[in-house]
Amino acid sequence: MPCAARRVSLALAVAFSLLFPAMTHAQQPCTEDAILVFDASKSMAAAAGDNTGLRRIDAVRSALARVLPRVAPKRRLGLIVYGPGSRPACVNVALEFRPLINASERIMARLDALKPDGRTPLTRAVRLAAEVLDFRSRPVTIVLLTDGEETCDGAPCALAKTLKAEGARTTVHVISYHIASAIGSEGVFASRCIADETGGIYAATNTVDEVAAALEAALACPMVSEAGAGR
Repeated sequence: MPCAARRVSLALAVAFSLLFPAMTHAQQPCTEDAILVFDASKSMAAAAGDNTGLRRIDAVRSALARVLPRVAPKRRLGLIVYGPGSRPACVNVALEFRPLINASERIMARLDALKPDGRTPLTRAVRLAAEVLDFRSRPVTIVLLTDGEETCDGAPCALAKTLKAEGARTTVHVISYHIASAIGSEGVFASRCIADETGGIYAATNTVDEVAAALEAALACPMVSEAGAGR
């Protein structure tokens, strides 16, 4: 199976069940601890632009509210948020909590309280997630949800190469939301390369259904799992 990330096409995004056969257990065992890295930067207060009247942050929260109740009983999930905070903008990255079983309600309670603000230090946030998960000694999964590119001089591609070289097996899935409309297609590469380098999914999404589909593909358990012994 090649390590290049799979771009989740808009045509397939709603029919998320079609994505699961393309993911092997080696790529995505559902027993691994995972951390959600959530973009709560100022741009997430913008309108979603899909005639729903929702802000971007509301749309992404809605997708998470659909998916997490099915995922959280089966794998431990943690949460990192970047954007708002009282520190200088580019260091506002907060570990809300480490991976826990049945964390759906806790995740949603924290996300519901967020007020979008600040910049996009996504490289720092993904690095923190990897360190919290102890990526050098065990396989880990990170899911980055973002509506923009790095704005704090981080080097996401370089970080991804480090995670690949030094980690036991670090998989970073990147779910971008309206990212092309925010920065233009030329800028998409920087966040996509994180997924490319680590063998994760890169999903370019524009609707709640598409975000939910990508989350299912990144986090949900396959019908039969070969992993999990000894966990």
